[in-house]
Amino acid sequence: MIGVIIAGLALGVVSGCSASEDKPTGMFDPCKEISDRTIRSAGFDPDTKKVVQTLTNYSVKCEISPLSGYGSLYLEHPSALAPIRTYDAYLASAQRVANSPGGHAPTVTKINGRDAYVGPKSMLGCEVNLRTATGVMTVEATNADENTCASAQNIAAILEPSIGSR
Repeated sequence: MIGVIIAGLALGVVSGCSASEDKPTGMFDPCKEISDRTIRSAGFDPDTKKVVQTLTNYSVKCEISPLSGYGSLYLEHPSALAPIRTYDAYLASAQRVANSPGGHAPTVTKINGRDAYVGPKSMLGCEVNLRTATGVMTVEATNADENTCASAQNIAAILEPSIGSR
């Protein structure tokens, strides 16, 4: 009887390990975890992907060039070093900036059913911020076209499934 219990526990541990290997855990890294195929389907060249240094190292950020045309795609997500900050805190911060002189209010929306907000739009591009379990993933399209925010939302919709439950 004890042997059967030990064998059952061993099988449970082994199957638990294999299940967790199939599903990533921890912080989401858009630079590594969004497939080349998905990046290409969004109109960008995965071979141009490069990690961009941030001022604080509190986030993982990468830049990707388009397959044709000009502009860039920036993907950013908090790193394990970042202080814990919720989607709601990021949104509140964006709304505070909107109240400053020359600020623009973010537009709250959903991308594939995931909470998101669009903006701010700048002279260079537009950001779409998607809720994740550990903050937001920012999708920033620069110089995409005259409808930069609409383009950024379309790109975010293509990339969003890559986040999964994280």
